[in-house]
Amino acid sequence: MYFMAFINLLVQPVVAAAAAATTTAYRGYPTSGCGSPAPCIPGTFINSTIETNNGSRKFGIWVPENYDYTVETGLIFSYHGANGNISNQRALDQLTNPEFNTDYIVAYLQGVKNSNGSTTWQGAPGAPADDIAFTNTVLDKIQSQFCVDSDHIYATGKSQGAGFVGQQLACNSKLSARFAAFAPVSGAYYNANITEESDCKPESMPAPCSPSRTNIPILAFHGGADSTISYHGGFRKGACLPDIQYWVRQWAQRNGLQAYPSDVHIPGSDGGFTRTYGNGTVMLVYDGDNIPHDWPASFNNSDNAGHHLTSFNATTWILGFFNDHSLRK
Repeated sequence: MYFMAFINLLVQPVVAAAAAATTTAYRGYPTSGCGSPAPCIPGTFINSTIETNNGSRKFGIWVPENYDYTVETGLIFSYHGANGNISNQRALDQLTNPEFNTDYIVAYLQGVKNSNGSTTWQGAPGAPADDIAFTNTVLDKIQSQFCVDSDHIYATGKSQGAGFVGQQLACNSKLSARFAAFAPVSGAYYNANITEESDCKPESMPAPCSPSRTNIPILAFHGGADSTISYHGGFRKGACLPDIQYWVRQWAQRNGLQAYPSDVHIPGSDGGFTRTYGNGTVMLVYDGDNIPHDWPASFNNSDNAGHHLTSFNATTWILGFFNDHSLRK
């Protein structure tokens, strides 16, 4: 599998890995948008709105420059963090930067503000909107307008957006069936049903989850110095957060993978490692002891503010993981 080979190449330059991550060959499960010219110019980003059961919602679409409306193309959904927006997430994940991504259409969804004025995603305490339905509606719309390969649809996100990806979208009994893999970064995997701190047990808390299948690919990133969403979990905003190693292990168990994973040190990191379960369907990337609530990158971004740079780029690894997983092979 591609990403397992990618892990074995960790000691080689990131540039070589990045080049490998952007090479993809799709073999079709086309949608109704195939054969119709795109509603935008390839290589551009457009903002749009769509009607949902929570009113008009905002989203954006980026189309790679080499997009061909007769060729099935993969699609990535990306979700910003709490109090964030589409522009923040685009700058952070770099998925609209051709230096990273030349193959995938990217959809960015905008969260809704809660009663405190904070932008949230479904699953977080006080989140007011049905973001599962929102995602489903946007996916239907994109598939009707673009030539999407329905075998290669993915989701990633940061913080609360990552929590939505890993604990809501991947756990949804219906919508998870439309996504091939999930890659949450610094995820906030709230269980809002646990409302008392005395009941919050991060290493054994229940995590309600009803995925559509038993082979859900998960690639989760988290830093050891994350003081916003602790790597060890805990009680926050009136809800319980899991220990990250426990949360990843739960996914391995759902997928029926071995209990004893293999760890590989990340060269150039402060204690960072990748933890692989089974054949690589479930993976944890521990960014390092010194990495806080960041989207890991070897260059400056809005998270690392010029410090806490990593020896790897999460975006490159996410694309490699996505390339390695499809719904049907």
